Amino acid sequence: MNSKGISTAAKRGLLLGICTALALPLTSAGGIAAAEGSKVSEGQRVLRIGNLWSGEDDNYFRQQFTDLYELTHPEVKLEIVPAIDTEKLRFSTSNPLTSPDNLDDMRAIMGGAKPVDVVIGDNTLLKRLADYNLVDPLQPLIDRDHYDLSNMAPTVLDGIRELGNGELYALTPTFSSSALYYNKKIFDAAGVAYPENGMTWEKLISVAAKVTKVSKQDKGRVYGLAFNRYLSDPFWDMQNYLSPLQLAMYDNKGGKMTVNTPAWSKAWTDYSSLIKKQIIPGANVINYLEEDVPLAGDLFLTGKTAMAVGEYNYINELMVANRNASLIKNFKPVDWGIVSVPTFAEKPGVAMGTTLGSLMAINTLAQNKEDAWDLIQFVNSNEVAKIKAHNRYELTARKDYNGFPEKALDLTPFFIQKPLPASDPVMDSLKARLPGITQINDAGQILFTEVYQGKRTVASALQAWEKQGNFMLKALQKDPDQYFDLQNGWPDKSVTKK
Repeated sequence: MNSKGISTAAKRGLLLGICTALALPLTSAGGIAAAEGSKVSEGQRVLRIGNLWSGEDDNYFRQQFTDLYELTHPEVKLEIVPAIDTEKLRFSTSNPLTSPDNLDDMRAIMGGAKPVDVVIGDNTLLKRLADYNLVDPLQPLIDRDHYDLSNMAPTVLDGIRELGNGELYALTPTFSSSALYYNKKIFDAAGVAYPENGMTWEKLISVAAKVTKVSKQDKGRVYGLAFNRYLSDPFWDMQNYLSPLQLAMYDNKGGKMTVNTPAWSKAWTDYSSLIKKQIIPGANVINYLEEDVPLAGDLFLTGKTAMAVGEYNYINELMVANRNASLIKNFKPVDWGIVSVPTFAEKPGVAMGTTLGSLMAINTLAQNKEDAWDLIQFVNSNEVAKIKAHNRYELTARKDYNGFPEKALDLTPFFIQKPLPASDPVMDSLKARLPGITQINDAGQILFTEVYQGKRTVASALQAWEKQGNFMLKALQKDPDQYFDLQNGWPDKSVTKK
C-alpha cells in the first residue's frame, strides 16, 4: 500500500480491532459517515468510486466494499457515484439506459471534469472497458508494491485475465462457485468408485448411470445425478447445464431463431435421454418428499440422488442437518464428499454455477490513482478476506480463509473452475427492448416436456420451436409486449395475441 496517511501496520491493527464493531447493524458505519457530513474535511483526499448500479441507499454497497476502508483511512473521503441510478430505474416509465451493455453509462462518469477513480462492475462491463483501454492494467502496481496474490483462487485470477485477454485489469474480493456433492454410502453399496476432480460430463454421466436405481415406485428410486438438489422444471435445469456452451436461441438482432442446429439437437437428445432413463429427475416425480418437511424436499439429503450440483453454502446446510439428525424423522446423517463440477469437452474447465463477484478496476483518467490502488489492495487483502470468510454463504478470493473448522474438507473443487464467459451485451439488451421475448423460453419449455414424455422427437420439437419462435420474433418487432397464448395455441396452431 502507499505511504500516505496511516501506516500499513497501524491500519491492520485497527482493522482487526473493529471486526466486532462491523458486526453491528449497518447504521453504525452509516452513522459515522452521516455525523462527519458530506463535506471534505481539511487534509482529506477525495476518492471517487463509480458503481455500475447504485442509488441513494447504498448501505449494502458500503458494507461490502468501503465501510472498513473508511474506518481505517480517515484521510480519504469516499464519494460513490452511480453509473445507473437504481431509484430512477425503478420508477422510470421509459428505459433510462443509454447503451445495451451499460458501457456508455459508465463512460459518462469516467470522463469529464470529475472522473471517477475506481470502477466497479460485472464481468461483461469489465471486458468492454478492457477492450477499449478504459482501465489500467494492475500488474505494474502489483509488481511495484510486491502485492502478494499467491493465495488467490485460480478461478478468480484466471477468469479476470481471460476477460482482459491475458492482462489483469481488476480484482474482486468474492466469487461464487459450485461443486458436485456425492453420497459415499450410495456409491459404496453399488461398488462404484467415487467421482473425481476434472471429469467431463460424458464420463460423469456414465458413472451416474451405474449408481442409478430405477423403480416404478418413487420410494424405491435413486437418481444418479441432480443438476438441482430441489425439484424444478427440467427445461430450466437444462439451461443451467448448457450455460458454458452459450447456445443462442436467436440472433443478436432478435430477428431469427437459431435452435434448429446439430448443437441444440445433441443437447436436447442427451438431456431428455437422462430423464427417460431416470438418471436425473423429471418434473412429475418425488411428491412424497413433502413428508420430510425439515429437509424441504432436498433430493440429496433425503438420499434420492447419488450426486447433486450445489453451491458453496450447501456445505453448511449439510453439516447442520447432520448435527441435528436425531431431531429429523427418518433421517440418518449423510456421509458425503465433493469434487469439481464436470465440464464439457468442448469448453474445458468452464463450469456451470461459477461466476466472479463485483470487479474493481482503476479508471485510466483517474485523478487519484494511488488511493484507487490503495482501496483495491485493501478490499482484496488477506485481512479483509479473513473477516469475510466468517460468512459461510460466499467464497473469498483469498482461498486460505474459506472453510469450516469443524470439518476437514478440501475445498479445491471450488477454486479450480473457470467462470462462465461474459455474456453478449447486445443479447442482454434484447430483453429490455423486447420484453415479450422471454416467452420464447416458455415455448421451448413446452416442447421439451413433450420430448422427454415421448410425445415428440427432438427433430420435430426443434423444427416447431424454430417456426413458432420466428413467428413470435416478427410479431414482437411490431409489439414488444405482445402476449402469446402458448398453452392453447401451441404448437401446431397459429400463435395468436390474447
